[in-house]
Amino acid sequence: MAQLVSLAVRTLHVLTVTVLVGSTITLWHGYRTAAVTDMAAARRYEWLFWGALGVLVLTGVGNLGALGVPGPTTGWGRTLLVKLLVVVGLVVGSAVRTLVVVRADEHSGIGAAETSAALRGTLGRAYGVTAGVLLALVVLAEVLAHG
Repeated sequence: MAQLVSLAVRTLHVLTVTVLVGSTITLWHGYRTAAVTDMAAARRYEWLFWGALGVLVLTGVGNLGALGVPGPTTGWGRTLLVKLLVVVGLVVGSAVRTLVVVRADEHSGIGAAETSAALRGTLGRAYGVTAGVLLALVVLAEVLAHG
């Protein structure tokens, strides 16, 4: 039974990462190409992102508990430490990104299409950086899983 629960937790973790990476890249592309021109997509994404991040943290802690965590003196432990530091960076950077979305949403309608184009550029860059960091975390996860 414990193996089945562990498998379910790992599966949920991987599926959540897949949703986050896919939705982030889609939103980045949408803002970069101007296929997305309003704040509605960003608002929905931010809710999805923070909910999914919560699932990732919970399942990640569950995975670590199932595996047992060696100290940072081992290669695996050092890689895990780097991954956790990147996760902290993702959280801090994403908090800033979310604040930009909230602030822009509060002031939508102020300014002209110029502001809208500038905001789309900012959001495109923000979601691009988020996608890059998420992909770096996927690579670190692969290193941890397969050495």
